[in-house]
Amino acid sequence: MTYDLTERSAAAARPVRLYRFTRGTLAWRYCSADRDIVHQVQTFKALRGGIKDGGIRQTGQSSPDLLKLTAPADLEVAQLYRGAAPSSPIQLTVFARHYGVDDYLVIWSGEIRSVKWPALDRCEISCSPLTERMDMQGLRLGWERNCPHALYSTACGVDMNLYRVESTVQGMDGASISNGAFAAYPAGHFTGGLVEWAIGGGEFERRGIEAHSGSTLILLGGSGGLGLSQAIRVYPGCAQTVASCKNRFDNLANYGGIPHLAGKSPWDGSNVF
Repeated sequence: MTYDLTERSAAAARPVRLYRFTRGTLAWRYCSADRDIVHQVQTFKALRGGIKDGGIRQTGQSSPDLLKLTAPADLEVAQLYRGAAPSSPIQLTVFARHYGVDDYLVIWSGEIRSVKWPALDRCEISCSPLTERMDMQGLRLGWERNCPHALYSTACGVDMNLYRVESTVQGMDGASISNGAFAAYPAGHFTGGLVEWAIGGGEFERRGIEAHSGSTLILLGGSGGLGLSQAIRVYPGCAQTVASCKNRFDNLANYGGIPHLAGKSPWDGSNVF
């Protein structure tokens, strides 16, 4: 029997929703049923306490179209948002089907925006639809002295693997990590860079480096998720200036700023020539 015929049936309908969260090759699968459901050879787990959503809305506006899920407080995918949010978005696909019927529909697709815990035993996951990205502004280059390119991006052109420093966490205090090897580099060498570590499935979690001094790196979002003796990769930062681009990376050919930009505004009525 097809999904449509089952959906219309007053006697045969046994609706189930399947929620698949993914980040690269990592996946978390849950279902609204009282038992595990095998869907396309993948097992969607039934949760003690259940998981449900607040209904799907399609108003054409991003905020009203948020999908809110309610689930147990210890939901594995929700725990990733206890501290700093993951550095890569976690996608959500919702399937609708009926128990005992293989036919199904994909009824919603988007990504997690935020997670909160309104009660000790419950969490609320807010997810934004894919259509929200259509409301985002396009990429624009700024007309400025400093380089507007994101470090290690395609426009920047620097191969981050050439500057990677393999290290471990020797000390941590919640806001920073430390290793004596970092002291071999001048102060600020890693400021504006990033640190990354493996989280399984070939995926890496990343944190920006707010400041580097001696053997200490202060991380944006803190050191949550890291542990002592854990292997990490550290990459130097860039001040987005001509000097930093040239001296640290020898990448002046790809510098995106206008170092000789005039000091007068062309819009204030004065003659800039």
